[in-house]
Amino acid sequence: MKTYILFIIVLTLFTLNGCNQFKSDHPQTKLSDPHQTTDANAENILEYQKDVENNIKSAQAQQSLVYMLGDLSFYVESYGDNILIEHAYNGGESTSLKKYYFRNDSLLLYQTRSELASDDNTVFKDERVYMRNHTVFRIDGRMAASESTVEELPFIDIPLSQNPNPDKNYLDNVTVLRDVLRGENKFEMLFESIRTFPDARYITLRSREQNGYTASILVKERDAFIDSLLNYPNLFKDKRLQINWEIKDREAVYLPK
Repeated sequence: MKTYILFIIVLTLFTLNGCNQFKSDHPQTKLSDPHQTTDANAENILEYQKDVENNIKSAQAQQSLVYMLGDLSFYVESYGDNILIEHAYNGGESTSLKKYYFRNDSLLLYQTRSELASDDNTVFKDERVYMRNHTVFRIDGRMAASESTVEELPFIDIPLSQNPNPDKNYLDNVTVLRDVLRGENKFEMLFESIRTFPDARYITLRSREQNGYTASILVKERDAFIDSLLNYPNLFKDKRLQINWEIKDREAVYLPK
């Protein structure tokens, strides 16, 4: 009997140890293990950021259209529930890459890399905004005249008093970016036309709002749906198209059905 009881105890300990080992090695568990939002500090937020970046390739990806308004063009990507990325281009004057990192749907870190060009020089600027319970508690940044140089510089703390943005602005931006990603509200796009050029064919879209955003989708390969658009464009006029695309070289490219 004693031998049987001892066997049960050993088996139980082995099972518990095996479960703990599984929890520590599982990639999704690693994303959940960093401190709760209420305990977040700059160090563990940056550790969490690395985990998210390392798991991007295995996360489910989603991409918006490339929206255009005047010289401005931008699109948004998401990878799982942990990161939103905005790519924005303003003619030849500036570009920006903005990343929003989440844990349990709470924004932990906003990071941006911007490139500002003028007649005299180009400036590269990085900034990180750390949040806890929807409140900014730290900001740091760095700046240099070249991309390679800025990446070699350490981040310097920026006083919170120098931050012109209310904390709520970051959360409001997230709401807008999710609208962009889903093509909702002022980012819902309707079919305008399909245009054929000697070297390319494009689906053109417009916003529901007057003087709103426009978008285009490059068609490299025809299928039955594209044939329908070409032959009966009036049937699709001012309607939302149920189509898929991917972003390549800052351009939405149609994915045949």
